Amino acid sequence: MPDRVRRVAVQTSPQVLNAYAVGVGDRLCAVTNAVKKWPILAEADPALARVAATRAGNAQINIEELLRTRPDVCIGSELDMRPIEKMTGIPTLRISMGTEGGYFDSVRNEVAFFGAVFGKEERVRTYHGYLDDALAKIQAATGDMAAGERLKVFMAFDADHLTTYGGGTFMNEWIEAAGCLNAAGGVKSPGGKEGGLVTLSMEQILGWNPDIVVVDTGAPEDLYGKPGWSRIRAVRDGKVFRLPVGLFIWNRPACEAAVLFPVWLAASAYPERFRGFDIHGHARRFYRDVFNFDFTEDQLNRILHP
Repeated sequence: MPDRVRRVAVQTSPQVLNAYAVGVGDRLCAVTNAVKKWPILAEADPALARVAATRAGNAQINIEELLRTRPDVCIGSELDMRPIEKMTGIPTLRISMGTEGGYFDSVRNEVAFFGAVFGKEERVRTYHGYLDDALAKIQAATGDMAAGERLKVFMAFDADHLTTYGGGTFMNEWIEAAGCLNAAGGVKSPGGKEGGLVTLSMEQILGWNPDIVVVDTGAPEDLYGKPGWSRIRAVRDGKVFRLPVGLFIWNRPACEAAVLFPVWLAASAYPERFRGFDIHGHARRFYRDVFNFDFTEDQLNRILHP
């Protein structure tokens, strides 16, 4: 390891945001293709346009392009660091992908790890404060709810809305932290791609009859005319929401979504328990204090209502 890391290549998508959280986004020399996909981050950091995208997918690293960026160190998952270590002399640091029941701790530790690498412990404390405050806020509002009162949520991903995260995944933990139940929690999928994605049948979703559906593709209204979906309670009650997209998409275990997704879902599910809570103001302060990004109201609308 060099004494001081001036140029860093982060090759696992959600963890790129950790560099911004500890205030070293300007030291990024290589990131992943996926990080370049979301316009809000590009607007917040115009310099990102000049940063090379060297990772296309799991262990799919463009080694020649990576070498051209001259990183002092590469950070990422075991899977992504293995080919870099095998084919180059660049020092590598691994991050853990988390374990069942400890995904919030995993994100908390990742940010602390970046803070230690770059000597940014104060920024780490700021992030940890926001994460702890968000979870405490939800607990205060929903902690007295009995199991039978908690709403079932189905995360309906991709164009067919049949792909989701099952039990044992980070998303299952985040849904439960929001005071809700994961409709697909009985399907164990921690070993699936992207943190546990699994594709289900319409019959399974009809059987669960979720109270809330969250889509990441298209508009909520798209489900109202689709065969089968009109029979689901969430669709009948107009409780279909579009997943926010900020610096990165909120259905990956990034430090941004770990703070904002649970409180957004809790406030959407139980508006009567969050009277007076301003999600726009909460998000604005979080982005300003943690990432040093001062977003306009238009940008916040595009994040929370894409």
